[in-house]
Amino acid sequence: MMERRFDPDYREALLSARRRERWDPMRFLARLDVQAGQTVLDLGCGPGFWTLPLAEIVGPAGTVWALDVSQEMIDTLTARHPPPQVRPLRGELPAIDLADGSVDWIWAAFVFHEVEPPQRLAAEMRRVTRPGGQVAVLDWRPDAVGDGGPPRSHRLSPAQVDAYLQAAGFQNGTQIYQDDGAYLITSVQGTSQKPV
Repeated sequence: MMERRFDPDYREALLSARRRERWDPMRFLARLDVQAGQTVLDLGCGPGFWTLPLAEIVGPAGTVWALDVSQEMIDTLTARHPPPQVRPLRGELPAIDLADGSVDWIWAAFVFHEVEPPQRLAAEMRRVTRPGGQVAVLDWRPDAVGDGGPPRSHRLSPAQVDAYLQAAGFQNGTQIYQDDGAYLITSVQGTSQKPV
């Protein structure tokens, strides 16, 4: 599993001006219906590229759990002096060390393809998301035009990600964005209990 992970030695590249220009986090996140006061889990937060914009959106009454497996990533995020609503959390995915039904949104940017087994990650995402809560998965297209990103053999198609989410109990999976390198899927947690 380690070979699937982004090397934390290159964490500064995740905060580059080029990457900020490419993704424009505040504008990109505007596609989602994240609201002030909500609790968001930034899954695989890295050095906080998406974490800080999410914190701005939820505001001081909200919470952003910033979870990453890498202590170096968490330390880099902490060194950026995030606001108090950001709560760094080190954890080994697919396990998510949060209470059942404790988050309104899960933001999973470029992390789903790194985690094995993806079925367990989807189940954990459902467990920690409140009924009616939502997930957004931004990940690399297996048929991407460019050479950036992880090896193509590690990538999951939108259909695969949607299937994992549906099997875990998410509903209404919708692909709301795609360019020549990546896609974004959102899905809603079903309100009925999934049989065990």
